[in-house]
Amino acid sequence: MNTKNRQGIVAIAAASTIALAGCQTTGGTQDQMAGAGIGAALGAGVGALITGDARGALTGAAIGGLVGLSVVTINQYQARKVRSSTADTRLYGLTQPVSATQVRIRDGSSSPRTVRAGEAIDISTDYSVMLPSGTSSASVTETWVLKKDGEQVARLPSKNHTREAGGWAAKAQITVPPNTAPGTYVIEHQVKAGSSYDTDESIFIVSA
Repeated sequence: MNTKNRQGIVAIAAASTIALAGCQTTGGTQDQMAGAGIGAALGAGVGALITGDARGALTGAAIGGLVGLSVVTINQYQARKVRSSTADTRLYGLTQPVSATQVRIRDGSSSPRTVRAGEAIDISTDYSVMLPSGTSSASVTETWVLKKDGEQVARLPSKNHTREAGGWAAKAQITVPPNTAPGTYVIEHQVKAGSSYDTDESIFIVSA
């Protein structure tokens, strides 16, 4: 590849990076779609710049698909209480009263297990909140992190709520952006209250 062509690719990549940054700030579904496309274009440009051929562009586009995944946001969210505090105490074998707020994830799940790019995934975190005597509620933060090959590719916006003691089911829905690279992805479910913190994992596969 000659110098003039390389300079052109660099310019495209730089413009794409700026556009992608702009998409990440708004967080809408339309921005997810645009961000994924820009990510693929950015990756293709970088791949071609490195290798100087079409094969490099294809490899770069797959990398760009991961960049697009970073703009994923929550489409829908809801949470409800599903168990009493007494039931949670029996479940975890804790002795009441606890001396500080405790959170425990009972189950983290996602469905369907296999999706195509552009399809939706439902995420659910079933967790428990145990409170010390005299405390009626606590501030709880729920977060989901997307990973591939052990590396974080996206962190969904955290949800902060005041929770009473008992079991809670938090459910969210995301859309896998177009051009997301096929493969196995991990969702790390995170719940935090004060100094108490717990995680669980679920898996989904993006098919080719």
